[in-house]
Amino acid sequence: MHKHPIINAGVLLKGELTVITESGGILHLKPYDPIVEVVDTWHYGRNEGDEPAEIIVFYAGEKGEPVTIKKPENELPLNKELKQTEKPAP
Repeated sequence: MHKHPIINAGVLLKGELTVITESGGILHLKPYDPIVEVVDTWHYGRNEGDEPAEIIVFYAGEKGEPVTIKKPENELPLNKELKQTEKPAP
């Protein structure tokens, strides 16, 4: 699970991706779908397809500042399914 402290936007080039927020929000993406990612919201992405998902993302931040912050392990939900299915998100 991670969050972005700055705005970013992109396009899923191939594959299928589901973005899930900590509060349970779900966004399903298919090839050529645009995405404006959530800012300062814990979330993760899950590849729902049979091929690797490819996404191009543009970040609007300051040089030297992080674009992604990983949630500390000790703060992750104890939901077993969440931990088993979590994959890096864009």
